[in-house]
Amino acid sequence: MLENRSFDHMLGFLPHPSERFDGLLRGGPHTNPGWGGGPAVAATPTAKTVLPLDGDHSHDAAMEQIANGNQGFVSAYERKGRGLAEPRFGGLLGPLIEWVVRTFRIGRGATVTGRGPLAMACQPPSNIPVLATLALEFAVCNRWFCSVPGETWPNRNYAHAASSDGETGIHPRFYTNPTIFELLERAGRDWRIYHDDVPQIWAFSNLWIPEERRRNWYGMEDFARHVAGGSLPAYTFIEPNHRPLPIAFSATESNSQHPGNSLVTDSEYDGYEPQDNDFTRGEALIARVYESLRANPELFSRTTLLITYDEHGGLYDHVPPATGMADPGTDTNWLGRLIKFLGYKKSAFFDFSITGPRVPAIIVSPLVPKGTVVDTMFEHASVPATLRAVFAPRERPLTARDAQANTFEKVLSLDAPRDDLPDLSAYTGPPAGPLQVTAATPDHVEDLEELSRKVLAELGGPVPALTAAPQRNAGDMALEAFRRSIVR
Repeated sequence: MLENRSFDHMLGFLPHPSERFDGLLRGGPHTNPGWGGGPAVAATPTAKTVLPLDGDHSHDAAMEQIANGNQGFVSAYERKGRGLAEPRFGGLLGPLIEWVVRTFRIGRGATVTGRGPLAMACQPPSNIPVLATLALEFAVCNRWFCSVPGETWPNRNYAHAASSDGETGIHPRFYTNPTIFELLERAGRDWRIYHDDVPQIWAFSNLWIPEERRRNWYGMEDFARHVAGGSLPAYTFIEPNHRPLPIAFSATESNSQHPGNSLVTDSEYDGYEPQDNDFTRGEALIARVYESLRANPELFSRTTLLITYDEHGGLYDHVPPATGMADPGTDTNWLGRLIKFLGYKKSAFFDFSITGPRVPAIIVSPLVPKGTVVDTMFEHASVPATLRAVFAPRERPLTARDAQANTFEKVLSLDAPRDDLPDLSAYTGPPAGPLQVTAATPDHVEDLEELSRKVLAELGGPVPALTAAPQRNAGDMALEAFRRSIVR
């Protein structure tokens, strides 16, 4: 699960041979009104692998973007650039938090104007050779939606727990909702999580506070070795590296494809020439995972690789969200209630009856016919729903949401595995060229830093100040402490 890209932004201009493929090369017009009543802005295959601005993907912005048939993307992006989309806060400390944010311009860089049309800029297939090839060679989902019109954390939580615990935005706390990992354990099935640096899934503390579960966690460097040895569990979740290069005093390279990890200044954007950056490293991550599996045909013949994105990142998609969704409810623990009482980011009331925008989802397996287009409606709760259907059919659903969700195991329809799988080994490493350093601190890094500090506190280690000395930030220390605690 990668970060913050919509279906049309990534795959809209893919020249898929099937007429059922719902991109941007057929139909239309695919436009949005311009800022302040300006001329309509059309979707174009002109996106770069960098942006001068991380789009607004807050809940309120997402609701604006999907209003009136997905007609609010340009205005929301322009408003973010102009600094007119400052968050509002509630709770006991809400007024103080809001004063601090506004006074010290927290989370705001330089004002960027006239960039609203970039919300409509989509990747040309040449920018996504790995994702494009897999979409053409295997199964691409026409109707896979992020579960919540909003930010990263609630959407990732749906993939794990079929619920965001009532959240529509990022709330860096621990979550105790039952997850698909625990459900699989009850059914006698195993699982693993592979990650680099601080993973968002650390927020589910029940997956690592019991010491015996920590043996299910591995660094990403172990994945290829395990695959080569034929050792994968029933379910493997891979979380990319979220950290941008100059943040948190680390040289660790991110590869999540989060737009905020590949920012350039507004003046640099128009003349930007392709270089290695977080976006290209995300392509390389997909290729490495795929090539690791392809190198072990026996294991790959009984393995399904799902590639998807947590949410849309404020980037255009033309298909309205799905409706009639069930509300999974909340299961907040006392600490979560206390944190929310003290302060939370305000947003309009939301009943969880609709999804967020479409995101890319590709189902890769030697048992998937080449060029498959899937019209079934999926959302992130389809992940636990499918795992339950395949590995634990006698277990009850986690929530009303995965009880409702469609499953995707039937996409694997061939009687025997294919032997004509594409070779993507040329894309497993970064291309030549200097590293592209991000121009600003993305907001999500602060959330992960706070999460890592909470993990450190639970592990009983020293909690550094936010301005820790170089080489010893909270993320590095939490990761080191966590890995020391893993029983191999």
